[in-house]
Amino acid sequence: MSSSPLVFTAVEASNATVDYVDYQRSNDGQGMPLYINGLDYDPETEKGFLPVLPGELITVLGRPGNGKSSFMMRWARMRAGHLKILGVENKIVVYMTAEQLVEELRLFHVAAELRISITEMASGKLGDGDWKRVREHLAGPHMMTTPLWFIGKSRERRKTKTEITEETLRAAMSDIEQWQGNQVVQEIDSIFIDYVQRFRPRSSAWVEFYGDLMNGLKNLAEDFNTRMVAGCQAKREVDQRQVPIPMMDDGQWTSTVEQFSDGVLSVVRPSHYVVPDAKLPAPFGKKDSPLMYVKDHHDMIISALKRKKGPANFKKFVKFEPEYNYLVQGELKYYDPERDVDKPEGSNA
Repeated sequence: MSSSPLVFTAVEASNATVDYVDYQRSNDGQGMPLYINGLDYDPETEKGFLPVLPGELITVLGRPGNGKSSFMMRWARMRAGHLKILGVENKIVVYMTAEQLVEELRLFHVAAELRISITEMASGKLGDGDWKRVREHLAGPHMMTTPLWFIGKSRERRKTKTEITEETLRAAMSDIEQWQGNQVVQEIDSIFIDYVQRFRPRSSAWVEFYGDLMNGLKNLAEDFNTRMVAGCQAKREVDQRQVPIPMMDDGQWTSTVEQFSDGVLSVVRPSHYVVPDAKLPAPFGKKDSPLMYVKDHHDMIISALKRKKGPANFKKFVKFEPEYNYLVQGELKYYDPERDVDKPEGSNA
């Protein structure tokens, strides 16, 4: 037996792999889906985006204002809600952001469940009755027991000035993960990073820095045996294309998205580029499809650009309501708010 944890003898490698086989077998079917009907993998047709497994890095590409952060936050809260429904008690979904305050992100969660506009909350235009509903929901047992945690800046803790770096991210993840001896008793099921360009280099070597960062995020996924979903801003050249869908080599200041990612998705809201009721350029959709028309700002196109060991190069039009952080098709298929929100004491609902 070697003193190095990186060296495995033939016996150690076999024993470790037996344990891994048992782990994979016990977790069959427990990969993390997108929670989007028509995009998730269907074993009967062998089409769709394969569920995300521990140790994998998925990158979500998007231009500013096209729904990248909203898409990721929605995915995180759907995953957390699913774990709660399954009764999983020792796994945590984590959302890390340097883009918004933790309090703002928490209100996205509330907006989706109460169907109260985040825009109206941000502007302070809600009536007293809706503000009361928001406060009661935040303090209720449903929100308190849904395993969605956050890493980021907070208005409440603004006195603490902690820079978010790869090192502080690793330290925060280590703080969440809990062990008793050699047994993990609390683990990170998945972590969402919004977004990689908010990690700032200390020198002018930006391309090298973000290349190293993508490699570092992949290492974190493997080290913590967790699913890593990283948002990546697409470069501005995408806006000049006839069809402004970010592709795998469109990461701003990084060309390593394709190299280190096990899967790559991109999001775009056509209303940023064409007026309502305008016909989209043909590559956006199929010929003669009614979905080639942009109706309003709810239209979103999600493209699966890469998926290790699975299908890729396909896209889907969805209806996404950014003011509610709500994706219509996905919510209806996978999530029933009436079942999961707080119930009156003694209710059998």
